[in-house]
Amino acid sequence: MTERAVWLDALVSANGAPHALLSPDGRLLVVNRAFAAAHGCLPDAVEGKALADLGIPAALVPQLEAQLRRVAATGTPVTIPGLLPGAEATLTPVRDADGAVTSIAAIGGMIAIAAIGDADAALLAAREEAERARAETEKARSAQGRFLSAASHDLRQPFQAMHLFHHLLMGRLADPASRELGDKLEQAITAGETLLRALLEVSALEAGLVKPQAQTFPVDDSLGRLLQEFAPQAEAKGLRFNARPADVEVTTDPVLLERLLRPLLSNAIRYTEKGGVLLAARRRGDALRIEVWDTGIGIAETDLQVIFEDFKQLGNPSRDRKQGLGLGLGIARRLAEVLGLPVTVRSKPGKGSVFAVDVPLADAERGGDDREDEPEATDSTSGANSDKGTVLVIEDDAIQLEGINLLLRDWGYDVIPTRNLAEAYASLAAAPAAPDLVLSDLGLNGPETGIEAIKAVRARCGRVVPGVIVTGDTDPDRLRSIDRSGFGIVHKPYDPVALKSLLARTLSGAGVSCRV
Repeated sequence: MTERAVWLDALVSANGAPHALLSPDGRLLVVNRAFAAAHGCLPDAVEGKALADLGIPAALVPQLEAQLRRVAATGTPVTIPGLLPGAEATLTPVRDADGAVTSIAAIGGMIAIAAIGDADAALLAAREEAERARAETEKARSAQGRFLSAASHDLRQPFQAMHLFHHLLMGRLADPASRELGDKLEQAITAGETLLRALLEVSALEAGLVKPQAQTFPVDDSLGRLLQEFAPQAEAKGLRFNARPADVEVTTDPVLLERLLRPLLSNAIRYTEKGGVLLAARRRGDALRIEVWDTGIGIAETDLQVIFEDFKQLGNPSRDRKQGLGLGLGIARRLAEVLGLPVTVRSKPGKGSVFAVDVPLADAERGGDDREDEPEATDSTSGANSDKGTVLVIEDDAIQLEGINLLLRDWGYDVIPTRNLAEAYASLAAAPAAPDLVLSDLGLNGPETGIEAIKAVRARCGRVVPGVIVTGDTDPDRLRSIDRSGFGIVHKPYDPVALKSLLARTLSGAGVSCRV
């Protein structure tokens, strides 16, 4: 095959519409998946074979072969039925530099070929078709991205409202029977929003919508946020939870790295009943190995690989949703592939497990620290300051605003509820003093984001007021913008108890950059 035909071969293979290259005598030189699928087979099963092997009715084969010989002899394209089930295909000659027909392109979908005089026109048609296919793919991906972004925000809103009002309701229920019903309602809400969160994240990763943006940053910032985020869960189970800092900088995407580590920590706490969990970082050559140790039930050698499969849960044959969904490690695997970071695991049944992620060091020339760590007894978490104050809330969703207002007042805070920056300015003008904290949704009905709104309030008050952003958005770029702002971040749907702890830490100056 000539150089031009080889190039066309590559285009055919990459194209999404039914395409094939045939020899003048009717042999199938190369077919793409769409062409092969139309005949119920894979490309490898028919390439190199004759037209008759496609399963085309025997009476049509001589007619198709005659048309191929005609195209080869005259150099004129023809449109014929029969080559593709239920459709027509255009046979277009492909010539070499000397003008000889070397192969024939069968293009599905009634593609119009104009001014076919030599191979250049055929190549141009193939190029245009390939560009159309790529444009359609990009359009579909863009539409999928917009859908997932909207679904991520809009579907989380009602779940968040349910969390807020359920928390308020439980504070008003006294008799055991009513509280038992309230507990079951909480389980149903949590199961629904957990499944939604996981499915949206898997969908975004599968669609290729998550793109890493590597940067150099102190790894202890990420470890500190994770320690503060998971400490309440560990404390609720009576587990020790410690972090061993590294005091180094790494180069990767900080937002995606934390998203990768979260399911590892969540599983470690879920499957550990006594002892503790350790989040440790240590040098290994040119990389920093971040490890999650636990003293849990452990994993058998034969199961170390299958645990990364979707909906795979060991020791949960009844699919009890209290034990999770089985998607966490699948998400971690996909994120590791996106970041190009290997994830390893070693474990001993009955003793515990260690999940490890190797991250490139920004300073790769310094020596390594290969010490082995295990979960220790020292408790490095600190209690949250419970000082109250005034919270300016900016939330454009009326139901969310009402729920947050009631919740914060129930906790003893003074609340200034507003729906946008203009209302916030009006309320500040009437207030006797500046607020102690601003809690704002990221996406507001107006030109400002929550980040810009908090900065504007700071400018109006003339001092640095602590800020916390609430969002149901999972877009990495927008999450990075929150990270750069230095504000705390609360992911919808959130646990009101965790929000309470975050607000107390932020007001005390201890938790401005932590996550819930």
